[in-house]
Amino acid sequence: MKRCVGIDFGTSNSMIAVYRDGGTIDIISSESGKRYLPSVIYFKNGNEAVIGDNAKSMQLLESEHTIANIKRYMGTDILFPLYGREYRAEELASLIFRKLKKSFEDYSGEKEADAVVTVPAYFDHYQREAVRSAAENAGFRVLRLLNEPTSAALFYNNIGKNTGDVCMVFDLGGGTLDISLIEMKADCCKVLFTGGSTEIGGVDFDVAVAEYFIENFRRQHGIDLKSDPIAYQQLLFQAEKAKMELSSLNEVNLVVPYITVTKKGALHFKETITRETFDKITAPLTKGIKNIIDSLLESGGLNIEDIAKVLPVGGASRIHSVRRLISDIFGDRVRKDMNPEEAVVSGAAVNAAMLSGLISDKVFYDVTSHNLGVEDDNGNFEVILRKNEIYPVEFSMVFTTPEMDRKKITVHVLQDMAKSSLNTGDSVAENPWHFVSLGRFSVELDGADGGEPLIDISFMIDESGIISVKAKDIRTDKDTDFTLRLKIENEILNTLEIF
Repeated sequence: MKRCVGIDFGTSNSMIAVYRDGGTIDIISSESGKRYLPSVIYFKNGNEAVIGDNAKSMQLLESEHTIANIKRYMGTDILFPLYGREYRAEELASLIFRKLKKSFEDYSGEKEADAVVTVPAYFDHYQREAVRSAAENAGFRVLRLLNEPTSAALFYNNIGKNTGDVCMVFDLGGGTLDISLIEMKADCCKVLFTGGSTEIGGVDFDVAVAEYFIENFRRQHGIDLKSDPIAYQQLLFQAEKAKMELSSLNEVNLVVPYITVTKKGALHFKETITRETFDKITAPLTKGIKNIIDSLLESGGLNIEDIAKVLPVGGASRIHSVRRLISDIFGDRVRKDMNPEEAVVSGAAVNAAMLSGLISDKVFYDVTSHNLGVEDDNGNFEVILRKNEIYPVEFSMVFTTPEMDRKKITVHVLQDMAKSSLNTGDSVAENPWHFVSLGRFSVELDGADGGEPLIDISFMIDESGIISVKAKDIRTDKDTDFTLRLKIENEILNTLEIF
């Protein structure tokens, strides 16, 4: 029987873990001996790529050949030019998964593995499929894509005693914010509601502070350091350092010697930043976090008092202003006895053990994170499957056509990106930012009078989170299926050596 591993594919770092027969969880170390692998890729040339710590060290010197934060680009059409070739985000991400697989092979001596891979709860379905395709291209058989907050809750549920309390998993990673309300029982985790943002993460705190440094330096010296890629990367590193150290200190002194050279000589970057200043700079981000918490509680019809525990997850949840925010809201219900960086990968390992039969006394139920539907004949969005439905699930709706004797229709499958209110009835053409197109497919019809029931459209999401859509001609019972699956076709990836 294949081993089933848990994988946390992160914006800043990625991890892989296995659940052992005795109930312990092994987080597999990388070649450097660390329990995490920096999610950074450096191309030495067109045939060799370095992944992890050694790649991160090249960000300053060869930023044009180094890719970081690739998770933020999953499921997009952005192309990354490297040595005369262009790569999609999922293709580059597959190299990170290959490196994780190599660590697993060194640890276990086994060449094949099934996997549970975590994704942000607020990832759309294109982003999810991009992650799946990256892992599968690296040689993993992906049994499930697991929402990161659900994964953390599974780990907590596995080590704690729970009596039906509603807990909030607050997951602030490098690139995303995911918040889920979860009912926890001794043998069951049930996700009630989920929300978040793909535009708030630890990296955004770094960028905000780096912009503050740039503006200060411009005022002092009249030089824009952002125009120099190496200088800007150094400031991002200093901003990250400030973010981390101010979690425990009130003030940090930062120095970068010779950050730029002018006709008058070298200039050095020197900055002292306090917690108070850091908090002011990043206040729009913490305000955004509070708004999402408030919106989620409102969606669930819950008060603050209804939340029994808050589980901080993700490295960015250590940021002082973030910890203070959730402590101000929830008081002593915020747990401080979990390692926020390792909870997600540990939960993925628990779920992997459930799927492989090592754990048989626990179940969990997750929910859809977005509304799903189609574009109707008037060009408006019609919801069929609403967010926060427990899956696996199936919903259907019957549509008519205004035209006589119609022989074919095109079904446009859409995902609603609304964070609170539903965008049903909105014009798709006039509000393109409200929706993500998941694809189109054509259905042959037997013809019908205008206004007659014509086609039954069903949306299905299976246990792995894969979306399937079926359109059936009611008159003939003929149906057409559409399944959202992505597959990496770039053969060049298989020729790349990774180190």
